[in-house]
Amino acid sequence: MRCMDCARRLVGDESPSPALRRKVLSQSPGEGSTFRRSRESMRAALVKYSGRRLGNHEAVWFDMPFRSTLESYYNTGDICVYDSTLRLLDYSDGTILNIDEPVTEAGVERIKANCDFILLRGSNYIHEDMDWGHFGQWIEALDMPVLCVGVGAQAETERPIVLPPEGRRLWAAIAERTPAIGVRGAFTAETMHRNGIHNIEIVGCPSVFRGLNREMKLVHAPGGPKRLTFSLRREVSSTYAVDPAAFAVTQKRIIAKLALVSDLYLSCHGEPEEKAFFFKAPQHMAAAAAKLVAEGWFDETTGRLMRDLYESRLYYVGAPGDYDVYAPQFDAALGYRVHAVLPAVAVGVPGVLFAYDTRSRELAETFDLPIYSPEEFERQTLADAFAPARFDRFQSLFADRYDRMKAFIEKNGVPTRM
Repeated sequence: MRCMDCARRLVGDESPSPALRRKVLSQSPGEGSTFRRSRESMRAALVKYSGRRLGNHEAVWFDMPFRSTLESYYNTGDICVYDSTLRLLDYSDGTILNIDEPVTEAGVERIKANCDFILLRGSNYIHEDMDWGHFGQWIEALDMPVLCVGVGAQAETERPIVLPPEGRRLWAAIAERTPAIGVRGAFTAETMHRNGIHNIEIVGCPSVFRGLNREMKLVHAPGGPKRLTFSLRREVSSTYAVDPAAFAVTQKRIIAKLALVSDLYLSCHGEPEEKAFFFKAPQHMAAAAAKLVAEGWFDETTGRLMRDLYESRLYYVGAPGDYDVYAPQFDAALGYRVHAVLPAVAVGVPGVLFAYDTRSRELAETFDLPIYSPEEFERQTLADAFAPARFDRFQSLFADRYDRMKAFIEKNGVPTRM
């Protein structure tokens, strides 16, 4: 049995990291004020960047032809975490650090001349098959402070994860260069602890705080939600669900039931078949429909309903900033995309999660958001599932958790916009 309180105490030394301490000690005694000013204009080396930046505090997908946008899959959740992280930080400039490229002397000199710290955005990095490219060599060569915000362990169930030697070496190198690694929840904290990394702090996911509003209040529709947005997820593997086939059947059944009792809209988050329907591209729609029939997504039971929803009530929100405009039009958000529910919550829309992988359970636990197995959800009315009382603990602790995220980032030597 996991002890949540014990996991929450897995917090490292409050003293500066060795790399940050060397930065301070390299200055003469009279340069203290200069270092304070440098904190106000910290420059980031961006690792695992997802998309391109618009200014310093917004991210969208890479600039590419429409055909590529339409026909390629990319996970908008990654963009949301990247965008949310950039929103929280008060940094002056960012330089791309491509860890798929080997370390070069010129590359090291470029990063050191233009950056003060390395920023690793949150994602599902902590598992047995993670490929870090040349990141370990870059960390060693640069020897700079590393800020990690909301990294997480990923598995289909809450089982022990034993990282390969190269993974443990990389996290040990990061741990030497930060006061604490910010993880999204207790499962990740326990996983890191099991693999020998102990200076960690549970901070959740930056997407919940992307509104930069410490006083954010959820708005509950009287009598329960009527207009819903449901986030689809067809892209699933055994690392996300124990039984991917059952996962798809269950999702469609829930959508069909919700369509009977609510004003239901769907949102898609990267799959090309759904984008074909959203953009109303006739040839692509025909090909997408044929594929969805062949794969059983449009089946004999719910296929007609699903196709009707796809043709008239399916939205693709490719940029996180656009989702901030989309989500407030609904009474509630739910579905199988964590980064459709959390950003909705960030702008005051009640959101519930489905328990289908460790990530959804961990984040619900970290933030005290309602989470249901499909069976639990189907046994309730919508009003019961979204009862305001179920959000009381989330609401009462939101400001404290906001402050905790702010303090964590600042402890790493980086100012915030929070």
